[in-house]
Amino acid sequence: MADSEIDKAMIVNWALVELGLAPNFSIDEETKLGGLVDIFWPRALARSFGLHDWTFCRQTFLMTRQEATPVTGYTYGFDLPGGIIGPPLKLTSDARCTVPLRDFTLEGKTVFCNEPVAYARCKVALDPVAWPPQFADGFATLLASYLAIPLTQDAELKADKEAAAIGTPATGGSGGILGRFIAQDRAGSPVASPAVSDALDGGRSGSYPWHGNW
Repeated sequence: MADSEIDKAMIVNWALVELGLAPNFSIDEETKLGGLVDIFWPRALARSFGLHDWTFCRQTFLMTRQEATPVTGYTYGFDLPGGIIGPPLKLTSDARCTVPLRDFTLEGKTVFCNEPVAYARCKVALDPVAWPPQFADGFATLLASYLAIPLTQDAELKADKEAAAIGTPATGGSGGILGRFIAQDRAGSPVASPAVSDALDGGRSGSYPWHGNW
């Protein structure tokens, strides 16, 4: 295991250095700083992972079919996998995720449809050691913006770090360090074929918010 492995403590200490503070955070210590990290880490996590359908945390699952007959009028109910971030990116009837479910509904942690087999492509929660360095860099800068007010009482510093991480409000979260990584991530992803794209545009009947970058 490399000495330079990026973990949660290292990322928090990057954030502290961004604010001009000493990198003195430790996972094992119960301190005021630790309490603030517990508050703001989940918020920065939700915001940064919600910016984009990151390929590094995508995973395709064969969903478990429920034994009970649904009361929704659909033939089958499937359990969404645990440990996922947000709603599924795509629901399909094939493991390659090329044949989207056209008639389904999503209620809580259950997908209802008429297909006997169903797959879900989702974003999954990963330990920071599995994050790409560019994402970890942007996340640390965003975390610094959350910590700026409670640690420095400097609103201008907060705004500067947020802009450095994700851009100004005018960019809609597509600027800064994470915005540049979004562009790289999109460039490295295959584009759906026109036939698949046309079928999706014309055939969706579920009440699900589909995403275009798979």
